Amino acid sequence: MNRTAPQWLRVLACWGVGIWVTTITVLSSMTPSQLLEIAPFELWDKAEHFLAFGAGAVNLALALCWSTAWPWKRVVVFTIIAISIFGAVDEIHQLFTPNRSGADPYDWTADTLGALTGALLTALVYARYFCAPRPAPTRA
Repeated sequence: MNRTAPQWLRVLACWGVGIWVTTITVLSSMTPSQLLEIAPFELWDKAEHFLAFGAGAVNLALALCWSTAWPWKRVVVFTIIAISIFGAVDEIHQLFTPNRSGADPYDWTADTLGALTGALLTALVYARYFCAPRPAPTRA
């Protein structure tokens, strides 16, 4: 399986992970009223967590895929664990943010399910569209 990517794409994937971590940290530092001011629309809180952490898992899985020689199974497992741990740390961080509840096990569950879904979907899509076996050349 050839998973090499150009250097610019590997750098971009790593930057994507950094931008995602920064964005989650900044959003977790905001009060609920500040979040409402910047939100373009409202979703169910758990759906927001699921989607946000799913996006983080996609970024991390691609960054790992393109930057390591790990097999997909290791990439997926590491991604799920890392994003889930970050979700737990984020919940603890919210305990120190004014007017935020934090340490919500249901938020963390949504984070972890998002990580699971994002990592698995990335592996499936990547394997399906970028690692598909090529047909053997025909002989004339």
